[in-house]
Order: sequence, then C-alpha cells, then structure tokens
Amino acid sequence: MNELCDEATIRRATFYKHFADKYDFFSFFIRQKQDQFISQAKEETPPNGIYAYTLYLTQRSILYFKEHESLIQNILKSDMSASPLDIFNEEIHSNILSNLKEHQQRSCTFSVSPELLASFLSGGIFSTIRNSVLQPQLFNTDTIMENMSKVLTCLETLTDQSTENF
Repeated sequence: MNELCDEATIRRATFYKHFADKYDFFSFFIRQKQDQFISQAKEETPPNGIYAYTLYLTQRSILYFKEHESLIQNILKSDMSASPLDIFNEEIHSNILSNLKEHQQRSCTFSVSPELLASFLSGGIFSTIRNSVLQPQLFNTDTIMENMSKVLTCLETLTDQSTENF
C-alpha cells in the first residue's frame, strides 16, 4: 500500500477514506477497466452479437494484461494473487451474465440457463487470459484470438444465434 500511495502522491489516510483495503481498490480498478471495455464493446460489436462481444472483451483484457505485464506479474507473485484473480473472474462472469440477460429481455431464448452459459464462457475466458500471462511463449495473442473465434463460432452455430434461439 505504501508504494501505491507514494506513486499516487497521496497519504494512506486519504486512500483509506475511499477504499476499505487493497482488495477493495483492486475491485474498483477492475470494474473501471471493465466498464471502459464494455462501452467500447457495445460500440464495436453488433447488438445481437453475444459471441462477438465475448471475443472483444477477451481480446481487450489480454491486450491490457500484456501492456501491463509487470503489474500482473507482481500481482501473481504476491501473497494477494488469489483475491485479485477471483475479483477479475467474478467481474467477467457478472458482465457476461448481464449481457446475456439483456439479450433475454429482447426476446432471445436460451436452451441452457444464462447463468450456466455465463459460467462456461467466463471460466474459459479467465483461464485463457491467465494462461496467456503465465505462459506467454505458449499462448500468443493472435493465436488465442483466432482459436477463441473458432470456438465461439462453433458455439454460435450450436446455439443458432442467427435465429436468436440459444
């Protein structure tokens, strides 16, 4: 916390006026980035493109993690790594579930529950992003995006998104 406060040129007391602890700060930070990615995704993807939206969020997350690799490596090496990763995973799940429910309100039906589909998609995304950071030599961003696109295209075909019937 000292390093963070020093870098932000604020006192610890000021930090704790706004955040309960470092986990609260990390959660806030993740939500801010996620909100930014979400607004960009909604502009960049078709309105009924659930899988295009998911692919876009994945790509933006991977690129962000790669651009801030030292930050991510420090988090992964720290004693607090499980909690920030859990927060990130929960935010991915929450966002995808929210997106699926928006589609459901627009008369899109699912053959599986949106909760199950959100869990499946968010788990795959989280694992992919985590592996791309931990093993960058095995998980090239372009290859990840190409393969995820293939997987999501298969899911789209199976769920018949063109008729909005999942």
